[in-house]
Amino acid sequence: METMLAMVLGAMVLMGSLGVFLSLRNMENAFAARFERTSELDITHTIFTRAMLSLQMQETQANIVTRAQDSQADTQEITELEPDPRYRMILETDLAAGSDSTGWIPQRLELVNATPPVPFGLATQAAGWYVAQDQSESLNFSAMDGSQGIVRGVFELRPTGQRERMMHELGLISANDLLFTDPIAAKNPPNQSDTKPNWTLWWRPILSYEAQQLLYGQGPFSDTTGTPDEIRARLAGAVPLMRHIERCAWTMFKADELVTTFVGLSMSDLPAYAQFEISLTNGQYASWMFEIDWVLGDDPSTDLTGAGSGLADGADNTENDNGRPGRPDGQIDPNATRTINFSDNN
Repeated sequence: METMLAMVLGAMVLMGSLGVFLSLRNMENAFAARFERTSELDITHTIFTRAMLSLQMQETQANIVTRAQDSQADTQEITELEPDPRYRMILETDLAAGSDSTGWIPQRLELVNATPPVPFGLATQAAGWYVAQDQSESLNFSAMDGSQGIVRGVFELRPTGQRERMMHELGLISANDLLFTDPIAAKNPPNQSDTKPNWTLWWRPILSYEAQQLLYGQGPFSDTTGTPDEIRARLAGAVPLMRHIERCAWTMFKADELVTTFVGLSMSDLPAYAQFEISLTNGQYASWMFEIDWVLGDDPSTDLTGAGSGLADGADNTENDNGRPGRPDGQIDPNATRTINFSDNN
């Protein structure tokens, strides 16, 4: 009787202790996840502030130029229409991102900044190589503070884990790269049956090749559109800023109203201020307001004569082995697109 009573009492003590330990572990994981999300919120707020206070805007607009072309027969002066300048600030619905389980489609915010809002050192090693090659021909030394100078970049959302897997398949990141791995999600994998929206906010530079595609009205493209070299160059500089986003929205205050789509080229087009609201999957919420500041200058990414190709050495803009059409003058063929399918088995 005494032995059985001792066993029952001991089991009750062990079960109680185990319950306390499990509760402490769950509490620790919850606090760790909340701390991780709070840190990302703080970093994202700082990056947004840097982006909004360093806009590079155009002073004047010029759409029509006159070019003198020499031919063997005679010399004549012709007037031709060039592509309209690419807007320096673009807020639009990102159709390339798709929609979540509720049908909501995120926005994309494209900006031209005098200094990069996100240091390229935070991206992969390949990012620095691609950016250096992209700027090697333009020789842009406009930044006086020692930074990398003017950059066109985009803030965009992608389903959590989707772009990371693709970058891993392309050889841009390793499996142990801490910047691209969510330590909380690694310990507690998400339930496959959970249909709750889950997005990751990214920033990436738009190199000259993609900028020229956009200038000719092609894109924005999804992550799987293009040749492997183009996709690798497009995603090399991508940096994850905020994970596990349920919903977020940009609004601009312009002409006495708040708008969710916006374009601006010159300083007179700028909004009075910008707002950003974000809700995370763990229930955290933030609402920020940003001042707008700018400098005047050119945009090297859409300079058709002085920008690099943005592709790796050996990547040809003319027709290649994959049958992708190009143009002999090195410019972008507006009809040249190709889709690559990535699978988890590759």
